[in-house]
Amino acid sequence: MSTPEQRRRYKAHWAEYARVYAERQRLEKQADPKRAAAYFIDHGVWPHRPQLPPLPVFPADLRGLVCGGKSRRTGNPCQSRALHTNGRCKWHGGLSTGPKTAKGKAKSAQNFKLMKVDKSLLNNTNLQDKIL
Repeated sequence: MSTPEQRRRYKAHWAEYARVYAERQRLEKQADPKRAAAYFIDHGVWPHRPQLPPLPVFPADLRGLVCGGKSRRTGNPCQSRALHTNGRCKWHGGLSTGPKTAKGKAKSAQNFKLMKVDKSLLNNTNLQDKIL
């Protein structure tokens, strides 16, 4: 079973992991191959690679954490162990809830319009075979 405190620590772990991972990516991008080659030519040795911060270790007591979301059908807590970084499974706290801004909603509506097939085109049997 999972408690609110465990779920808070689970989310905090993944937030810290994302922060450290982004820092590691930034440091790795700073290592310019041309500058390293110029350093090698001048000094005869390759420059030291930047010291990357270690990724945080996943806490042992959070292993096996379950979703705990309430089932609509049975009312029992969900026992799924496949959790997202938000601490819930894909059924009880999935990732996307859709566009929030007017621009995002307009783009989503445009994508839906492109997906729809014009019904008048389906009357043509050659085109119907290609679509289906």
